[in-house]
Amino acid sequence: MKRIPLLLLLIALLIPLGGCRQERRREMESITRQVRSILELPSYEHVYREVIYLGEETSFLGIRTSDKRLLFSVDMRVQAGVRLDRGFILEPAGLDRIRVLLPTAEILSVDADEESIQQFFILERGGSITHTDFYDQIEVSKESIRRDAIDRGILDKAQENARVLIETVLRGAGYTEVEFVPREDPA
Repeated sequence: MKRIPLLLLLIALLIPLGGCRQERRREMESITRQVRSILELPSYEHVYREVIYLGEETSFLGIRTSDKRLLFSVDMRVQAGVRLDRGFILEPAGLDRIRVLLPTAEILSVDADEESIQQFFILERGGSITHTDFYDQIEVSKESIRRDAIDRGILDKAQENARVLIETVLRGAGYTEVEFVPREDPA
């Protein structure tokens, strides 16, 4: 998923690259710092509709004292991309060639859209279901959703989209050859 405002920001930051080629090396450090200040380049996301069931029973001496059941759904958004503060470097490799050291994509966030919560069923006997009960179940779901997104290839798609976005900006700045070098997280 491309983010238009981020693309415009990157273009604005890299426009000076289209100027005099002798000044590129001096400007390169400044531009790299400016781009890194963005910190994250979200480049792909999955949206899940998670259906969650909560069931709790308590009893005392074989007599049920509390029975709470809840069935609801919530939209969960998994966003992946590149953290530019983890080793993003632009290296000139000639007059119209550039090397881009790009960190590997990672999961940037797993968030629930609270506005999307839809309750299908609720049973409250001997106790009530609180908002905390909802949020606790959502938190438990986040890790399985994160794993599923990774299994479905979200990191590969995010890495490729980040590369396409950066390459488009650099080609627009006058570079005809853009080489990407993967960079593991130095931290």
